[in-house]
Amino acid sequence: MKDFNFRTLTRVKYGVGISQTAATLCKQIGGTKAMLLIDKFLLENEAARKIINGFEETGMPYVMFTEIVPEPPAMVVDNVVAFMRNSSCDVCVACGGGSTIDTAKAICMLQTNPGSIKEYLFGGTKKPEKPGVPLICIPTTAGTGAEVSAAAVIDDTEQQKKLSVTDDMIIPPYALLDPTLLMSVPKKVAAATGIDALTHAIESYVGQSANPVGEAFDLYAMKLIADNIRKAVFTDDIEAKGCMLVAAYMAGVGILNCKVAVVHGIAQSIGALAHVPHGQANALILPHSLRKSYVGNPAKFKEVARILGEDVYGLSDLEAAAKAADAIDKLEDDLGMPRHLEEVGVTRDMFPQLIAETMKYRLLSNTPIEVDEKYVEEVLIEAF
Repeated sequence: MKDFNFRTLTRVKYGVGISQTAATLCKQIGGTKAMLLIDKFLLENEAARKIINGFEETGMPYVMFTEIVPEPPAMVVDNVVAFMRNSSCDVCVACGGGSTIDTAKAICMLQTNPGSIKEYLFGGTKKPEKPGVPLICIPTTAGTGAEVSAAAVIDDTEQQKKLSVTDDMIIPPYALLDPTLLMSVPKKVAAATGIDALTHAIESYVGQSANPVGEAFDLYAMKLIADNIRKAVFTDDIEAKGCMLVAAYMAGVGILNCKVAVVHGIAQSIGALAHVPHGQANALILPHSLRKSYVGNPAKFKEVARILGEDVYGLSDLEAAAKAADAIDKLEDDLGMPRHLEEVGVTRDMFPQLIAETMKYRLLSNTPIEVDEKYVEEVLIEAF
C-alpha cells in the first residue's frame, strides 16, 4: 500500500428539516451577522423559506443576496465580495446548488484575503493565506459535493475558461444535508447532478491518486446512487433523495482526497465554451471516456460495472470492466438525458479549442491511462 493523506474538514449534519437550524448554528459559532446567499427561485420553496424564518425567529441579524449567477463569472464573484464586506457580515450561509456554494466559498475566502478572485484562480499570482469567514453550506441538489470540496469553480469569461481556486483554506467548515430541499428539484436537474456525483465517485475511485479510505467513500457513494437515482429523479421518495444527498457528499470527500480526471477536464472545457451545465457535460462524456480508460485498471472498472448492476459473473476482469460504460449508457437512457454533444449546442468547429483547453487541465494525469490529444478528440467524436 502506498503512502497517503486523507482529510475531511467539514462538520456534517444530516436530517429532515436540519436546514432550519442554520441561524442557531450561526450563533453557536460566534457569528453576529450572517450573509444568506440563496438562489432566488428557492424563495418560493417552503423548506427554504423555513431557513429564512429561522433567522427571524432567533433574532440572528442577516442580509440576503439572491442574484446568484449559474457557473459564476469572476466579475460577479468580486461584486458579491464587496456586497458582503459592506454589509459587515462575519458568517455566511449558502443555500443552493454548486454555483451558489462555489460563489460562497470564494467570497468567504476574499473577506480575509486581499485582491480579486481572478488572482487566486489556477495560474494566478495569489494563494489564500488565511481561512475565510465561517461558511455553512446547505446543498439543494445532490451532485457537486461542493459543500466538502477544496475547489470553487469560477468562469473566466474573458478567456472563455472555467478555472478554480483550489486550497484547503476554502473548504467549508459546516454543511447541513436536508433532503426536504430536494423535493422541488426539476427531474432534468436531478438527473444531471446525480450523474455528476457518480462521475466524481468513479473518477476518484479508478484514478491514480486513489487511496483505501477514499475508495471506501467512493464505493458506497456509487452503491447509493445505483440503488436510488432513478427513484430520486422520478418520484417524491424523500428517503431516495436523502440517499442521493449523502452519496453526493461522500463522492465529494472522494474527490477531495483522490481527485477527478479527464472527464472533468473535457466537461469543464465544454462548459466554458458552449455553456453546457457541468453535470450534463460530465454525463455526455463519461461513458465514452470509460470505454477508453478501463484497460488501465480492469479490476476496479469491473467493480464499478458490478455496483451499477451489470452481470459480471464468470467474466475476466477485462471483459467485465468493459461493461462499466454499458451501465452508464443504460442509466442515462433511463433518466432521459441528452446523449449527444450536438443536442446541447456543441459544434464540430469547437473541437480544436476544446482539445487544447482540455490538455491544460491539471488533473489529466489522474486518469488510469495516458491522455493525449488523440484521446480527447476520439472521446469528443464518439460523444458527438
